[in-house]
Amino acid sequence: MNKKAFIFLYICAISFIIAIFVFYGSVGKQNPGGESLYLGEKEIQVFETYQEAEQQLYAIELAATLSAKQTSQENFENDFEKIFSEYLKKYSLTIEDYSFTYTAKEGTMTIVGKTTKQLTFQEDVYTYTISPDFKVTIPYTTTEESIFQ
Repeated sequence: MNKKAFIFLYICAISFIIAIFVFYGSVGKQNPGGESLYLGEKEIQVFETYQEAEQQLYAIELAATLSAKQTSQENFENDFEKIFSEYLKKYSLTIEDYSFTYTAKEGTMTIVGKTTKQLTFQEDVYTYTISPDFKVTIPYTTTEESIFQ
């Protein structure tokens, strides 16, 4: 190659590097509204809120399963609600917020808990609400056998 081609190649390379610095230097600047323009920042906040809500829903469902396994079969409904109410205190819910449906069939007990109260996750720009309903199925026998079988 000749010298003119090398000079042109250097000018193009330097211009490209300067363009990269200018572009990425202005991406994180504040806009006139005051919010940052970091790409994906708001999406990550929404995803983290959704993840926290799903963890709480899973914990409530797990608490219902554990409560059902700890109850006696003689007084299943009252024992379940008493034990489950202890778990709900962590989530600022009460047993009165729930309505339960108990269905015993073919060696299993299905408990469906529905509520009108919602779990609310308040963030700066949005509010995420979700209903903590659940449905659990556990082994259940109608005789004096253990619930854990």
